[in-house]
Amino acid sequence: MKNAVETIKNHRTYRHFKSGSALPEEHLQTIIDCARQAPSWMNGQHYTIINITSPELRAKITALQPANPQIGTCSTYLVFVADLHRADLSGRACGGTFSAAGEPDSLITAVTDTALAAQNAVVAAESLGYATCYTGGIRNIAAELIELLKLPKNTFPIVGLCIGIPDTDMRIKPRLPESAVYAENEYPCDQTLSDGLEQYERTMTAFGEAREKFPFREKFARYYSSTYAPKNIPLLQQQGWLTKTTSDN
Repeated sequence: MKNAVETIKNHRTYRHFKSGSALPEEHLQTIIDCARQAPSWMNGQHYTIINITSPELRAKITALQPANPQIGTCSTYLVFVADLHRADLSGRACGGTFSAAGEPDSLITAVTDTALAAQNAVVAAESLGYATCYTGGIRNIAAELIELLKLPKNTFPIVGLCIGIPDTDMRIKPRLPESAVYAENEYPCDQTLSDGLEQYERTMTAFGEAREKFPFREKFARYYSSTYAPKNIPLLQQQGWLTKTTSDN
């Protein structure tokens, strides 16, 4: 087992897994235990982890995500769900109104807790020698997942996580210059950021990742010029999120 620092510094994403291999039960339990030890707001643990163990269900999700075939070949596929449903049940038990659930900060809280748990799972899995791959594209099939996974109101699927044995090697991807993401005492100036972005674009172009279709800056210029998952705006509200976005009580 690798230590945490070694594991984190050697992280890379794998999209090709050896099919037909299962995680030993004790390894899966360790990964789940580590995910559950993630810090959370007020110890609320505002997430639920759903292990897709049904072959039929896994096949349905894979079919809904043609750009992520690794969902069907990895050993274990976990779906991390932002979850305020338990908070609602707590409110019902203790006379709360649950009136703040629809505020933006509640969504931030739940998504943060979910992301921290997911990253703990990644570090644990990789320290045990497995490869991992997040599948954020499941947000494009959020409505279908809500039905398939029987998710109640005040929940939302945030990200999937593939865990398994890699079928190919991957290089460690370069990161943005430290000056573009780390600063002391105040936010970095635009010149520093622009220089870092230009430098990183050259670095990534030289790195030559086959799946990248556009230079780094152009990729995000395109991405943030249109809504990624427009159906999720009303769906979030249908699920009880972002129903209160003004300061009115």
